[in-house]
Amino acid sequence: MKPKFSLPFLLISLLLGACAPSPPPLLTPPPFPLQNLPPALTVTMGLQERFVAEEAWKFVQRGNLREAEKVLERLPPTFLSSSLIAGFINLMKQNNQEAIKKFKFVLETLPSLSLAWAGLAQAYLNLHDKKAAFSSLREVLKEEPGNEWARDNFKAIKEELTSSLRQAAQEAFEAGNLTAAKENFLEALHYSPEAIDIHLSLARIYRQQNDLDSALIHLKTATDLAPGNREILLSYAETLFEAKQYSRSFDAFEHLLELNPGDKEIQAKLAELKDKLGIVEIPSQYEAIPRFEAISREDLASLIAVKFKKFMPPLSDSPPIIVDIATSWASRFIVQTAAAGFLDVYSDHTFRPKNIITRAEMAETLARMLNFFRQRGKKIRPLIPPEKIILPDVSPEHAYYSSIVEVIAHQLMELLPDKRFNPEGPISGREAIKILDLLLALIQ
Repeated sequence: MKPKFSLPFLLISLLLGACAPSPPPLLTPPPFPLQNLPPALTVTMGLQERFVAEEAWKFVQRGNLREAEKVLERLPPTFLSSSLIAGFINLMKQNNQEAIKKFKFVLETLPSLSLAWAGLAQAYLNLHDKKAAFSSLREVLKEEPGNEWARDNFKAIKEELTSSLRQAAQEAFEAGNLTAAKENFLEALHYSPEAIDIHLSLARIYRQQNDLDSALIHLKTATDLAPGNREILLSYAETLFEAKQYSRSFDAFEHLLELNPGDKEIQAKLAELKDKLGIVEIPSQYEAIPRFEAISREDLASLIAVKFKKFMPPLSDSPPIIVDIATSWASRFIVQTAAAGFLDVYSDHTFRPKNIITRAEMAETLARMLNFFRQRGKKIRPLIPPEKIILPDVSPEHAYYSSIVEVIAHQLMELLPDKRFNPEGPISGREAIKILDLLLALIQ
């Protein structure tokens, strides 16, 4: 028998149903703490539109997507803020592909907007695309180094991908597949460029393939990462020797001797290199230069003459007249570099060999050498546009301004941590050697 309801009962039930409160909206927590809308998104908006965008964003921050969507309908879809807010609504609804489209649209106009990069990273994480998430998280950290959410996820992905690729590379290497091993190691370096063991593994593969130039790139990086490691530096020095880069090998073995005074094998290697470089009679003062905190003009002349021996032009029948170098240990080097035009002889025919070289004078010498090699057909291009270089402590009227800009543009010299050049400061022996080695690498 069907139950019977009276008309009054039905009316009361309908009335009560109409008066019952609607269920509260289901809140979806944001995937990470959401800050306020960046000013870059709202600066071009009118006051009313800005209020609407901020209201919609507050609902997103609370996870109230229903209300966020209602408010967003009042905002023109052409605004970047509309796309960003819609991106996060889709992200929190797990509509990850749609969220990615929205975030990428915003980033086309505002490529440094870390909030959009963070949303993009989370969408990729949701899709388990860790490589894409890694790249997006890196962009977040460029703008927000202290972002804990980005830093923790970045570190976790970095360690996981590096470990996986390292293992795959080692397995390929053990199986004799050097090509696959190399590809995996190179990809691992994309995630962990500071991994010394990976650089050394790649150097070993390249040496086996007789690609010494590539091996040296990774060995040099490894020595920079671990400057006091004897085994790494020894491998670097030996590979330089094998590649017939005797001058750089000489410098590397000299550094090894500093770390291991009295090592007979290193001393023997240095003696062999001196023979190959034709500097058997090199004065003992030359070997002391790396230890100097400030080098002199005669020190710089000797470094240039030795390192660039094969490029030095022959002396003419009328060498420059210099009246104050008879007692200098570097007299023959001074004549060579002065004749080449790398270092000046003063109007009174003095060279002043004991004068300390300033950073500005070093820049002038390097600029002259760059010009010298360009005139001989070397294609040397700047790495930084000169017009973008700002020198707070060197005015355009400075005598060496153009030379300083040129050597910084070629990354032969760098600004100090406080962004100054310090033109009157000295140059240490080790710094001068490093700079000249960089120039040598450019022209070889």
